[in-house]
Amino acid sequence: MKKFVLFAVILIIAFASCQKIKSLANINFNIPFSQTVETPAIDGYNYGLPLPNGGATLPFPAVSVATNSQELFDKYHASSKNLVSARINNIDLQITSAGQNFDFLDTIQLYISAQNLPEMLVAYQYNIPKGQTRVDLAIVPDKNLKEYVVKDSVTLRLNAHINALPKPGTQVMAEGVFRVTANPL
Repeated sequence: MKKFVLFAVILIIAFASCQKIKSLANINFNIPFSQTVETPAIDGYNYGLPLPNGGATLPFPAVSVATNSQELFDKYHASSKNLVSARINNIDLQITSAGQNFDFLDTIQLYISAQNLPEMLVAYQYNIPKGQTRVDLAIVPDKNLKEYVVKDSVTLRLNAHINALPKPGTQVMAEGVFRVTANPL
């Protein structure tokens, strides 16, 4: 019986050591993304006019963004089936149109979706200061997006609460990075 217990303990220690060694083999890499959207025109309104009663919601058109994840899995000798996690590391919005800023904006939310996967909130910013042409978004914690980044593309959608009408065609660029952890073993 002592030999059996000793053998079981050795097996448990060996298994735990293998798991630890496997986790040491984890590799991390970034999948950057960038996409530009334009503020839509709203019929019958002039831009810059304040909105009554606390503003309005302005949904931006959803845009598809290529992940190019398979290229990076190949580069790092990893496989999508060995993906451990994928999270948004950082994301910011910039107005690239000359003479424009985010003064029309109170809050912004970024949603992600992909084929056969639900849309979810991944980043946001509330109470955006006036005069800004760049806004860093807060990342929703604990959102593992590994099912999303293995797709050929993801869909990003901005939803904004505005206090004035933006100039139609104002270009807003979203740039960010998915931080991916994979195991090549």
